[in-house]
Amino acid sequence: MKKLLSLVGLVLLVFSVSAQVDQKAKSILENVTKTTQSYSSIQANFDYIMENKEMDIHEENKGNIIMKGDKYLLKLSDLGLELYCNGTDVSTFMKDANEVTVSPIDAETGDMMNPSKLFTIYEEGFSYKFVEEKVVGGKSLYIIDLFPETDDIEYTKIRIQIDKQSMLISKAEMFGQEGNVYIVDVNDLKTDVDAPDSIFDFDKAKHPGVDVVDLR
Repeated sequence: MKKLLSLVGLVLLVFSVSAQVDQKAKSILENVTKTTQSYSSIQANFDYIMENKEMDIHEENKGNIIMKGDKYLLKLSDLGLELYCNGTDVSTFMKDANEVTVSPIDAETGDMMNPSKLFTIYEEGFSYKFVEEKVVGGKSLYIIDLFPETDDIEYTKIRIQIDKQSMLISKAEMFGQEGNVYIVDVNDLKTDVDAPDSIFDFDKAKHPGVDVVDLR
């Protein structure tokens, strides 16, 4: 469970070693924040990749997320894992075990566990540096590196790609201290989708016999 929850945190996080402010990067990221906050909801399909070249590891999973304010519904179907956050509690459903664990949102491992942080990951705890602007697959992208300012963040660097046209983060590469690289690559994104509040609550009635572990 702990390993899977860590994976979820890495998924969603999507985004100069000096703490000096890179003004170009700052301007771009402020624009991303403004754009993200302008939508009532965001839905995205993404690929989650974990690789370690030295150990010849390459794992891929697909996921889907719907976000609305501080609420989200995250599904990693390949892993049989679903997370429901209603803004107060997080319900983590393990399909194979038919078990759901309900925890206060503050009990998760900080903001890095919040999947919605994929699009605002840079706002706290990082210094940042503009790297380059390039075209990939016909899309113009801004490349920005983030560097953790505290030891609480378990990455040495996070590199984010920002779609210049949509001004939203389209890819995040997280370089772990242990040598693993975690990649979240958004391949389909929609904004202002219909997202009633009810979808962010785990419905026990739809999962007969589910074992509920309430940690609140």
